[in-house]
Amino acid sequence: MVLNQPVIRVLPAGTFYNWLKKRDKLGGQFKVPRLSNNRDYVDEILKVAQF
Repeated sequence: MVLNQPVIRVLPAGTFYNWLKKRDKLGGQFKVPRLSNNRDYVDEILKVAQF
């Protein structure tokens, strides 16, 4: 199995914070999502960053 090179995108400062805010997940009681079997989180974050 051969993996492709990763694609790295630099996002504006505050993008992750804005994504958490949009999902109503700000605060100390919410955990940051670690892994996912699909691109749902990535697509949401890129949409917040307007890519």
